[in-house]
Amino acid sequence: MADVHGSILSGVRRVAAFVTLAAAVALLLPTFLLAPAPAGAAIVPPQNPGANVTPAPGYSGPCGSLSNPNLYCPSGLALLYGDRQAEGLAPMSLPSNWNSLTPPEQLFVLTDEERIDRGLPPISGLAANLDAYAQAGANAHTDPPFPHYGSTAGSTSATTSSMGTALAMWMYDDGPGGTNVDCPPSGGGGCWGHRDIILGSYAAPSLMGVGYGPSTTQIFVGGDTVDTPFFTWAQEAPLLPVGVYPFGVDASVLPGTSQTSSMELWASGENMDITATQTGGQGPFSLSTTTCNLAPGEFCNVPVHFTPPTVGVYMATVTVSGPNGTQSVLLRGVASHGYHLVGSDGGVFSYGDAPFEGSTGGSRLNQPVVGTAAARTGPGYWMVAADGGIFNYGGAGYFGSMGGRPLDAPIVGMATTPDGGGYWEVASDGGVFSFGDAHFYGSRGGQAVDGSIVGMAADATGHGYWLVSSEGGIFSFGDAGFYGSAGNIPLVRPVVGMAATGDGGGYWLVASDGGVFTYGNAGFQGSAGGLPLNAPVVGIAATPDGGGYWLTASDGGVFNYGDAGFFGSMGGRPLVAPAVAGSAYNPA
Repeated sequence: MADVHGSILSGVRRVAAFVTLAAAVALLLPTFLLAPAPAGAAIVPPQNPGANVTPAPGYSGPCGSLSNPNLYCPSGLALLYGDRQAEGLAPMSLPSNWNSLTPPEQLFVLTDEERIDRGLPPISGLAANLDAYAQAGANAHTDPPFPHYGSTAGSTSATTSSMGTALAMWMYDDGPGGTNVDCPPSGGGGCWGHRDIILGSYAAPSLMGVGYGPSTTQIFVGGDTVDTPFFTWAQEAPLLPVGVYPFGVDASVLPGTSQTSSMELWASGENMDITATQTGGQGPFSLSTTTCNLAPGEFCNVPVHFTPPTVGVYMATVTVSGPNGTQSVLLRGVASHGYHLVGSDGGVFSYGDAPFEGSTGGSRLNQPVVGTAAARTGPGYWMVAADGGIFNYGGAGYFGSMGGRPLDAPIVGMATTPDGGGYWEVASDGGVFSFGDAHFYGSRGGQAVDGSIVGMAADATGHGYWLVSSEGGIFSFGDAGFYGSAGNIPLVRPVVGMAATGDGGGYWLVASDGGVFTYGNAGFQGSAGGLPLNAPVVGIAATPDGGGYWLTASDGGVFNYGDAGFFGSMGGRPLVAPAVAGSAYNPA
């Protein structure tokens, strides 16, 4: 058999174009008799891309996050989906049995969807004998040999065991400067040859073989009347769902305002007539588009509007129906007020409807700011420094401080009375100092504590408070009830703060890794524990109704849970000083 292939360097290799298996075994240059591409679909042969296709920086579409694999985006397809988006093609709708398919079957499905979504007929199926030819090439790190039957054939190989990566290289990185060793830097030669083979025209019946490990190979044979396929496109097509991204809408707005989110639907592998029907939640939620008639490779956007009348969490479901079944997409909307973030320099950042009332940012401080508290009856907030100095803004009154007075240990936090007429400061040794109408109910000052005290919270009555240590121990004073602690359990990271429920019947603790511990009637709404964090969590603040909370990281990142809405953060932006705390806005 006559074949031509490039030298093995790195990346991908290709058998020369198509081989006609007539008696003379002559090389036939590729010709394409392709159906026209559907409107809006990506480039098809012979109009190969003008350059290698590269996903946009920061691609976050389907499969953009490996931390959230699911039916539509198994781990490892981010590169391939990003390539398709950059070329103007919708993602793939993977069959519902994807996770049970073998690697050759998975690559067969991906290859056929690349063809069908460009208006080309599918390869009919996988054949065991062709798998053996392909595997021989994979084992030898070379192009697979061809069988002595069929009318047209082509093959590809890649020096990677990742099928998604191999297909991405063959289809999208096959031009000058890419991974194709048969493609000269100046172009011509074998440039885009792998893509041409994958998207080539093969006589019926067309069959395919796949080899994987240590290399990945494909072989295509047209006019194959010898082999019987063991796995076919016809059996997979009825298992294709409608593509959906994101996999749930999560909106956060101020009460009485509106937010529009976009839910992307797509068709892959076949024509799809799609309907989106909302179940429940009418009023706060509404859809603008309910039907999409899509050709393979096309997508449509369904705007989802969220207009909550009051503070709360709102839920609804959108049922997405296609030719092969239905899927449910959760709509979740949160209506809440805003919050402040405070840096160690006293800089204040306001989000949502939380008004900016002033800060010490840019001022010279005797000691860094270590905590903050929001006024309970309207705009305003306090900040406390490590030396006990108090800075008050807006409707937050000044009632004295420990600033300029001798301390046995630095101040680490503060809490306020319900009427905003006073506040407490707490030091790392558990000493408590009261001002205004905040009464003293006891402290741990001068007593041994496992771990240093890191924060405090006030009881709803104003007649008590809790202190929390880095070990998770809780110390209750006055009317503040004891509901449990983390003091007797091993912690992955130390506790850094606490917040109390609105009625004083419970509290939350937060650790520096974002883990949240709940006690009493404090409900668990989620945590950042186990997530990769750019910076440690430094504090927690609860919503006024106790139905949610925000976690603040030292880089200014904000994590919201329950009915705590997300209105922005300083995460990823330069800070003059690290964030040390956050507080919820309590409108009058």
